[in-house]
Amino acid sequence: MTRALSRDDHREEQLHGGYHPVACGACTTTVLVRHASAKQTSIQWPPDAACPELLDRGPDGAPVRACARLGASIRAAERS
Repeated sequence: MTRALSRDDHREEQLHGGYHPVACGACTTTVLVRHASAKQTSIQWPPDAACPELLDRGPDGAPVRACARLGASIRAAERS
């Protein structure tokens, strides 16, 4: 018999269940990744994660919004 999840356990499962650590192949920043469907990948950034590329600014001074190398590491992890 499976026990019913408490409200707190259910919330914890929804927020953190199914995530796997993925390290960037370039800088080793590690994020938590959950591949929900062909069109949805969720990424959680642990408080100590810091991608050097995302800390930079673009040519216009705006924050960099994506790291191609981390994205490639996530896609590679999804295929394996």
